[in-house]
Amino acid sequence: MAFASSQMTRSVTRVAGFRDAEFDYQLLRAIGVADYGGSTAGECLAAASSIVDGDTRSWVRVFGALADRVEVWADACLDRRRLVSARDHLLRASTYHRTAEYYAEDDPVTLEMRGRRSRACFTRAAELFDPPIEALSIPFDGGLLPAYLVHPVGPRGAAAEPRGTVVAVGGFDASAEELFFQLGAPGATRGWQVLVFDGPGHAGCMRDNPGMVFRPDYDAPVAAVIDAVSARPGGETVVLAGLSQGAYFAAQAASVDARVTALVLDSPVVDLYRYFEAMIGPEVFRMRRDIRPQDVEGVPWDLLPAQMVWGIAAVCRRFGVGSLHAWLRRLDAFRLGEAVGRISCPALALRGEHEGAEVDRQAAALAAGASGPVTERVFAMDEGADAHSQVGNLRLAAQVIYDWLDDVVAGLTPGDSSS
Repeated sequence: MAFASSQMTRSVTRVAGFRDAEFDYQLLRAIGVADYGGSTAGECLAAASSIVDGDTRSWVRVFGALADRVEVWADACLDRRRLVSARDHLLRASTYHRTAEYYAEDDPVTLEMRGRRSRACFTRAAELFDPPIEALSIPFDGGLLPAYLVHPVGPRGAAAEPRGTVVAVGGFDASAEELFFQLGAPGATRGWQVLVFDGPGHAGCMRDNPGMVFRPDYDAPVAAVIDAVSARPGGETVVLAGLSQGAYFAAQAASVDARVTALVLDSPVVDLYRYFEAMIGPEVFRMRRDIRPQDVEGVPWDLLPAQMVWGIAAVCRRFGVGSLHAWLRRLDAFRLGEAVGRISCPALALRGEHEGAEVDRQAAALAAGASGPVTERVFAMDEGADAHSQVGNLRLAAQVIYDWLDDVVAGLTPGDSSS
């Protein structure tokens, strides 16, 4: 039976991605949080159909317009006291503002505005949960780290005593709001208290603390976060869960802080220099000419891809350096080396089957070097979870992570988490 004709069609929306692989990944990332109310597939695909492939400014404009529209819907629902609908719209608007912010690195005004509106939408939505998600400001190094504490929910929707506290550590371009969908929401429904935060180097932290950049001793901000929850119920059991580059920060903190009960790394990163080299390509790392962000402003995209222009500006700002060569020198301090052996707590190492040889190598280095037990889980393409940080199947990733944690906290020997 035909389902489309000149008289009728089921849908004019087409499931089509981009030629640009990174655009495809970022689209999948935006769609993935639909699992926990952070987007809808229809809105994301409709936006994608209006974006010029590979054009970062088009991306910012289209997702920004979507965020504006959904936020207007949220305000209308709030005016009518339709609180569940308002919360749903605010969560999605937060995601779309963040998705627009992602490629706005060359436009400081838009970068600032979209980031702040993403947080504002999420903070408003947080108050509409039962129990409410608690917005926190954690003192650190003369500034404040923005965070949310997601409280556990019992099987009938009532507040519950937490099994423990999961502290989520985001990656290069993470936000505390996105971490809620990746780890906070699925953890709370399983009885875990989850703290998501923006640390040094994250856009959400740097908006109010521009001097707080990525640092190799990430155990320092993580310790401040653990301090903030240690006296609360569930604070005696602390799990660090690091996603993407945040996996390096979580591993480094676990090698120093004895309060960490268990460690989740997705993907396992123990050498950030080698990780970025594999991601960007050795030819960039070996370039003889140094490049500053201002050197590539306005360069036509047929000479230098927009993604490269964006990337140079982003790494320099977030690592607090002035040029590409200065960034490479800075990265050399982000290697665990023999400190991997100081990771004595149980660790869960997750990765997609097609993330590449360097990710596999670093997973093997963790398994061989850590003094505590390491459980590995590789997600396959046919599971829809092989993408970096399992953005295409957050529900499966959550099941693996939290089932494993339940075993560890119960004192069982960590085993296969794939059931």
